[in-house]
Amino acid sequence: MLYSLRIRCFGCPIQRLLAMKISLMLFAVLYPVAALSAAPAQTLHFDDVTEAVGLGKMHGYHAAWGDFDNDGWVDLHEYKNVWRNDRGQFTLIAELKGTGIWGDYNNDGFLDLICAKDDQLYRCGLGKHFIEANPNKPVLSGGRPYAAVWGDFDADGFLDFYVTGSEERNVTIFFPDILLRNLGRGSFEHVWTTPIKRSARGVTAADFDEDGDLDIYVSQFRRERNLLWQNNGYAGFRDVAKAFNATAKHSHSLGAAFGDMDSDGHLDLVVGNMGQPGPVFLQNGGPYDQWHFTDKSAKAGITYVSSHGAPGLGDFDNDGFLDLFLPARKKKEASSLYRNNGDWSFTDVTEKTGLANLRGSRQGNWADFDNDGDLDLIADGKLFRNSGNDNAWVKIKLVGTESNRAAIGAQARIKLGERRFTRQVEGGTGESNQNDLTLHFGLGPPRTKPVEVTITWPGGEIQKATVDVNTTTVIEEK
Repeated sequence: MLYSLRIRCFGCPIQRLLAMKISLMLFAVLYPVAALSAAPAQTLHFDDVTEAVGLGKMHGYHAAWGDFDNDGWVDLHEYKNVWRNDRGQFTLIAELKGTGIWGDYNNDGFLDLICAKDDQLYRCGLGKHFIEANPNKPVLSGGRPYAAVWGDFDADGFLDFYVTGSEERNVTIFFPDILLRNLGRGSFEHVWTTPIKRSARGVTAADFDEDGDLDIYVSQFRRERNLLWQNNGYAGFRDVAKAFNATAKHSHSLGAAFGDMDSDGHLDLVVGNMGQPGPVFLQNGGPYDQWHFTDKSAKAGITYVSSHGAPGLGDFDNDGFLDLFLPARKKKEASSLYRNNGDWSFTDVTEKTGLANLRGSRQGNWADFDNDGDLDLIADGKLFRNSGNDNAWVKIKLVGTESNRAAIGAQARIKLGERRFTRQVEGGTGESNQNDLTLHFGLGPPRTKPVEVTITWPGGEIQKATVDVNTTTVIEEK
């Protein structure tokens, strides 16, 4: 029997206007969701609420969203600081030694942190504090790691992690990337060193070929070609970037993100490049094209900026298509928000949505921090609240039992007519950034009819459930 918790949100226009001061909640089995307006504003706008919600000490460096205390409100790790979300207000609870990404490596139900750049692993103690767990992790010998990604690469139910090697500061010595396997006892072993030594910057993972195991995409700097490590199980990994047309133009890549950009059910790839020709958009051809990628960059219409960073994907207008935030890395260049038109073209809505004049930073991450059903944005050391609209939505929190507890690597699909929306629980993107692990689906025009979701757990097991719209649903693996 499927374990599922459903919480419905109710409200009125007046409640929306008072949202900054009033939070009307309906609780169900300890998983809260804030009130949703019955008639929200139709003109989408982002408002800077950084100071108002208690985040005045942010740095604009890397950021990761994750609900480490399991109270239903997504928390934040930004630069070295861990912020607890107390129903929309943030409290600084820890200052750690580096930027990190969330993953439950010991399957105790609480999210832990790997800080690759600073060679740190932190265990979360009962959702209250963080403890250095480095004796259980091999030293990341050599190199200057820029990023890591969580993933159960051997499908044994425990999260492993992949770490980029990069190069010495004088760019004369290059280091390989490494894969650390979780032994299941809270400790790790070094099981693979990549045969290629490059200037690796960002890394992300996804099962792009839908064969039940996680593959790895590595963004390379200094005009080196990017790598796509296809996971072949016991046969190991092989680089198929060139064979699958995923090298992304050899152009100073800082990060990439997998996402279903055209709502066809398959995970596409967006790569952020600092050099010409700028960001690269790669459409996944699925099984009919043997999972090869087709370059759609020319149709995208994205203006080249010399410091495009790691792309942040999220459906901010709840129309079913993943939109794109491109952070500029250089302080003097502007970051941009692009609306996905659904046909591989994008419209610049930066100024229209109130995000003009954002300085360059290494942030561009999405989460519904106030639980109102639309995605909010952290960028340039600021938190921007989404004004929202009346489009329908669904949020799904997956809980692994046979799979890793955080369900990292799991994919969920919702089919509406001819459209098939796919979202994946991500273990990190770019140079250590992370969207919320709770999956968010925009569904387009208002609807009341429940939707069916199909979940593919890490390892390939499939599970179906029916969820109500405009709710957050917790689904446990069965």
